[in-house]
Amino acid sequence: MSDRTANAVPGLPAAPAFLSSAIISNGFVFASGQIPMTPEGVLVKGTMTERLNQCIDNLAKVLKAHGSGVEHIVKTNIFVTSYEHFDEMNKAYTARMPTPAPARSCIGVAVLPRGTDIEIECVAAVPKAKL
Repeated sequence: MSDRTANAVPGLPAAPAFLSSAIISNGFVFASGQIPMTPEGVLVKGTMTERLNQCIDNLAKVLKAHGSGVEHIVKTNIFVTSYEHFDEMNKAYTARMPTPAPARSCIGVAVLPRGTDIEIECVAAVPKAKL
């Protein structure tokens, strides 16, 4: 295997030319940020729980296409434009993450792509059997 591999992600729109959905390197998947966009390209406008779940559903597809899964996430970075729904976000996040919880940062930003208020990126291990 090359020291840097990117795969297509079934069930998600193709990544723009200036980035990869993820890169596998040295036994880890480095997944680009996912916003709450459906496979049809529609931005989810529901509750914070619904938006966060769509982000994680998208990350799950990215990780699967690269030989990993949500259960192997070791680090997440969450970007939000407001902390107004922080408690709801934490509850929904906790319900979707493995135990022990991954290392995490939550960063407040001014703006995110397509006007959404949340984006999540992660690093996940690739199980040794899949390397």
